[in-house]
Amino acid sequence: MKWLYPRYIRPYVEAAPQEEYEMWLSLMESDLEYQFREEFDKTLEFTAIHAFLLGLRTGAGLGALIPQGTAPSAPGPSACTPP
Repeated sequence: MKWLYPRYIRPYVEAAPQEEYEMWLSLMESDLEYQFREEFDKTLEFTAIHAFLLGLRTGAGLGALIPQGTAPSAPGPSACTPP
């Protein structure tokens, strides 16, 4: 997860629409002293990683992202059998 967070999860969180949270996030970025900013970043990392893992475990949101009938089917036994 230490590799996945900076390369996938954090860019996704940063690119997400902030709308009603924009003011609060801006305050966290601009008003925190260095030490507290570092603590905030580690807290955000922990929370984001575990939210990501929860999504993997539960499959939350996949139905809304994949229209019915377009999900790839699992390969049959012949696709798994060595030649």
